[in-house]
Amino acid sequence: MAHKYANIWSRAAAGLTALAHTQASVFRWGVVLVLTCVWIGGGLWVWRDLGFSESFYRTLSAVSMWDEYFNAHDPAREVVRYAALAAPVVGLLFAFSGQLGRSLARIFNLAAARHIVIAGDSPAALSLALDCRRCKDSVILIAQDLADETALGLRRKGVIVLAGDATHIETLRTARAHHAAHVVAFEPDDTANLQIEAAVRRLVGKARRKPPIGVHVSTRSPMLLKEAREMRSAEMRRKEKKKEQHGPIDPKPFSLEEMAARALVQHESQTLLSLAQQFGQERVHIVFFGFDSAGEAVAARVLMSLWSAHFAPPCITVLAPQPEAAEAAFKARYREAFAHPDLWTADVAFQPFDWDAASIGPELLDRVEQTRGKPTAIVVSTGADPGNIHLSIALKRACNHGLRWPVPIFMRESSQSEFSQLYAHGDDTAELDAYLQAFGAHQVNATRARIIEGSLDQGAAIAHEHYNKGLGQREAMSMRELQAAMRDWSDVLETYRAANRAASDSAMTKIWDAGWRPAKGDEKGDTAPTVAPELMEQMARREHDRWVAERLMAGWRPTGQGEARNNDLMAHDKLAPWDALTDQDRNNDAVQVRAALDVARVVHKEGFVRR
Repeated sequence: MAHKYANIWSRAAAGLTALAHTQASVFRWGVVLVLTCVWIGGGLWVWRDLGFSESFYRTLSAVSMWDEYFNAHDPAREVVRYAALAAPVVGLLFAFSGQLGRSLARIFNLAAARHIVIAGDSPAALSLALDCRRCKDSVILIAQDLADETALGLRRKGVIVLAGDATHIETLRTARAHHAAHVVAFEPDDTANLQIEAAVRRLVGKARRKPPIGVHVSTRSPMLLKEAREMRSAEMRRKEKKKEQHGPIDPKPFSLEEMAARALVQHESQTLLSLAQQFGQERVHIVFFGFDSAGEAVAARVLMSLWSAHFAPPCITVLAPQPEAAEAAFKARYREAFAHPDLWTADVAFQPFDWDAASIGPELLDRVEQTRGKPTAIVVSTGADPGNIHLSIALKRACNHGLRWPVPIFMRESSQSEFSQLYAHGDDTAELDAYLQAFGAHQVNATRARIIEGSLDQGAAIAHEHYNKGLGQREAMSMRELQAAMRDWSDVLETYRAANRAASDSAMTKIWDAGWRPAKGDEKGDTAPTVAPELMEQMARREHDRWVAERLMAGWRPTGQGEARNNDLMAHDKLAPWDALTDQDRNNDAVQVRAALDVARVVHKEGFVRR
């Protein structure tokens, strides 16, 4: 059973909030309506022989309790007089019952603990709040500019909506953030989210929290995300050196764009490799139309993870209205990936194309083919959902004309649309053709599983456990060991987290390299896939190449001659060609190859079959 984030008081507050805005109103109006019907209907029936006017008058007079009612002995008249009294009295009491429920909810909330606090009123923040409520968590949402109808809908689901500024300590105190299990800073402004994290720190102070409060900080800037993670890692290293206990706050920076990109690489790597093999390509080639933050995140994850032992390193072509600016920004953010040609240089080419001023035609496809070769897939990420839809449709037509580019077109969307659900849901034909598939919607990414539980990091925890304990000689870990690895993940330094995230994202690529694919339908899968001995060295070599690329993309650099590894300066002595490694270093790469098998076992419990 999944863990629920709530104590008895916060659970009671959530229940009363939902009750006060749903069943309570139906119940109270239903009772008043029944009493009124008994009063009026019964009175008209009792005085039916006097004519309608007189019977209606005497029915209404039941409220005054005149003689005909005061000394009533007739059971029907008894019922009428009590209903006449109860209807206005109960109606008056029920008029305040909704406010009473809300007041009780606030009182119970004064003792709330182990709940979830979400700061923000964006669609992604609201989506996360509702998803947590579906899992029976107690949720307090702090929002400044939430429409009344939206707030009412959330309260009906049991979300406690608190109007205020989450960057202020008193607002967080009212939300009991210092006693929460998780606080999610989900404002659209990165600066505000960092201020919320700082405010939570000040609110908690030196008080002990075991386990610490997880503060999930949303960031849109890839550079800020990287720096926030490095700061977390540096703080953990400082505490380890001084042998201090972990603080009451566990900051967890995250990016919806990165989550969408990682999920896309994890889910589609086998499809891309199979297409590259079918097309007879030497490498996986992804063509990007547009290069906003979401598109850049996909490009980074491809360069970090999509490395196959049967292909050359992946390459990327970007088509953008201002290719020079896009290239300069990308190279500035990933400087080390272009600074060490003796190790690896990211193969990314930027070409001009303005989709607002020109149409998709054969001349554009010819130019890409002649300069970079045919693509394995296309990613459309221009920064706006309508533009992505329009461009994706045009690309599908052009690609399928004469089966020019029969490749998947991954269309970025920030919110699920009817179009994407009907026409961009993946390949639904047996023929080899271009098809649309949407990715990145907040309904899929802003979920409890991905943000609170960190489901995308389950494989990374396993990869770290393999490397940390040198489990290269073992075929598989037990499920108990896998679960223990996931629990220990919270104590892993951020720099190792980044490396193991990329390693786990490449798990399905290694499964493909070893000759396996996930079982489908009624197929009986093997739950312990293996790597043929003759493939191990080749795959370990490619894993080392992938690791070098990932470390350079993450900002690390090779050490100079005679220089030792320095985590603070992000200098690594193992950033070297395969031939320069020791046998122990090469074995570490074999360890990660075997780790991929356990990662795949967790993701695909139905098993694998030979492809």
